[in-house]
Amino acid sequence: MKKILIVNGSKRLKGNSYALEAHIVKQLKGRAEVICLDIAKKDVRPCLACDACKQQHIPNCIQKDDFTALIPEIDNCDAMLLLAPVHWDQLPAQLKAFLDRTYSFMDFTQLDFSMATRKDKKIAAFLCSGFGPVPVYTQMAEANLKLFATAGFRNSMAHVAGDANVPGSIMEKPEELKAADEMVEWLLA
Repeated sequence: MKKILIVNGSKRLKGNSYALEAHIVKQLKGRAEVICLDIAKKDVRPCLACDACKQQHIPNCIQKDDFTALIPEIDNCDAMLLLAPVHWDQLPAQLKAFLDRTYSFMDFTQLDFSMATRKDKKIAAFLCSGFGPVPVYTQMAEANLKLFATAGFRNSMAHVAGDANVPGSIMEKPEELKAADEMVEWLLA
């Protein structure tokens, strides 16, 4: 059974990301081991760019916060799904800090710059935006997902739901729920 890590970057407990998370967890029940992380509730500090992680040759970080404890979960999962709103044309700050901290997987002595245990994992992002250019937000999501390659996530998929600002409104959009279901199937394949 595949292990899927769902990382929710929203601060709105009744928002679209949490509604979508509940929908997706239901879809995955009995089909995958699912671990849900409410990253907005975690203490994930910014990367210090100290390079102490580069001296160890295993994914690790000298900071003692919630991200450090998540490193084994990130390294051992088969796939990861990011759920978040678009904030000011970008990922929410806490999710961006989470992404930046995957620098702890980078190893400059490796040809692929990665010390991840596995390098064939999938990552997907489903972002909700209220207003703004969905194609631009999709490009932003795709660019951010590529940065997870050092943590072993080499295959990526992104989807941005436009006009999804009202909390819970994503559940009234069949085309967006279909896109989420297709993303789940892709993660499981």
